Amino acid sequence: KVYFIPGVKVKLAAKNLFFCVLILLFAVPRVFSLQITSYQRNKDFAVKKEETRVFLNLVFVSLGYQEESEFKKDVSSITARLESTFPFSKFKGFKFFLLKVGSKEGKNIFKKSENFPYLKVRDDFIQGLNNEIGGNYKLVILDKESNVSAAELSGIKDTSLIILGKNSFGKKNRLAKAFLHEFGHSLGLREENSGTSEDIIPGRPNCAPDKKTAVKWWGDIAEKNSSVGYFEIKARNKMFVKPTLRSIMNNPFKSSGYGPVNERYLCRELEIKEAN
Repeated sequence: KVYFIPGVKVKLAAKNLFFCVLILLFAVPRVFSLQITSYQRNKDFAVKKEETRVFLNLVFVSLGYQEESEFKKDVSSITARLESTFPFSKFKGFKFFLLKVGSKEGKNIFKKSENFPYLKVRDDFIQGLNNEIGGNYKLVILDKESNVSAAELSGIKDTSLIILGKNSFGKKNRLAKAFLHEFGHSLGLREENSGTSEDIIPGRPNCAPDKKTAVKWWGDIAEKNSSVGYFEIKARNKMFVKPTLRSIMNNPFKSSGYGPVNERYLCRELEIKEAN
């Protein structure tokens, strides 16, 4: 008989059974003992299958936290802000999880990197968590000692990484607002802040390479809404066009909303009704 193991092909016979067992021990990916629990701050936002066909799994992981209560307080602050921000305030498909990882395991799973997104996660850990949850998810790393925040530009139905460096926000409770900005990136929204240190790559729905393209993308909204226009961004000697002067994707600390163009995109992706 021939058995297939990830990355290994073994032909079994009685005389080499012992050696095959050894191969199995080393071939099977390392399994981490994960303590993952479901978390729901607001019962009104519990998932109701009849209300949505789209689900968002958010897995919160703590790094550098000495007290679990402080970590849970930060998660509660983030989810509260999320559930009160349109269009997520109308979305019923959130599933939140808390994940405990031991300090020794954490050093093996998460590796700091000088390159974006500044933290590498073991592939077997990502896949194992995917199997545990039963679908794709956003892995939200709350790093208390770091001052770096970033997120992979991704889609609603993709597994991706969000990093929040709490140390950069000082004593002010701005962690939840910063999360909204990074969360937007993980759902497909582009950067609108000219002060970013990373290259801005234009793309749908909110960062056009020129005004002509911008008119095609959101000109219908601009005709009806005076807050929507064609605002130029200059980042690293390149010019781009964004739809609003201020939004969460520009500066989450000076704006409480994503703006009409971003909201339309999110509503379509989440399959919920748009704002009037």
